[in-house]
Amino acid sequence: MNKLKEKKESKVKKEVSQKRNPLTAYFIHILDGSFLSKDGSVRNIPFALFVSVIGGFYIANTYNAEKTVRETSKTTKDLKELRSEYISLKSELMFHSNQSQVAQLVAPLGLKEAKVPPFKLYTNTENKKEN
Repeated sequence: MNKLKEKKESKVKKEVSQKRNPLTAYFIHILDGSFLSKDGSVRNIPFALFVSVIGGFYIANTYNAEKTVRETSKTTKDLKELRSEYISLKSELMFHSNQSQVAQLVAPLGLKEAKVPPFKLYTNTENKKEN
């Protein structure tokens, strides 16, 4: 009599499992541990490898993104430093290119500032042709 009762219960379980959607059946398969059986584990090897590869790509992508962010912040910091150096050198050059500063810098060499403005020299080209 127990065998008859077990057959009826197994039929009922099969009917219930057939009525459930595949996602629910998959979760029940995981929860009861039957996926660890030899058939289940062999069948799940490609999926496990796929998940491992995807996880590896995810980790590599994370490291690459962090490396890129570090390089970007380093480049930004270097750019700020170089910009401030450029501005300070430019202002120093503008200061040293003033006429008064140039006169002070060349005074030890014996050069003096001209008081008379420059003028043009003209040559007579007719005299050169005659010679």
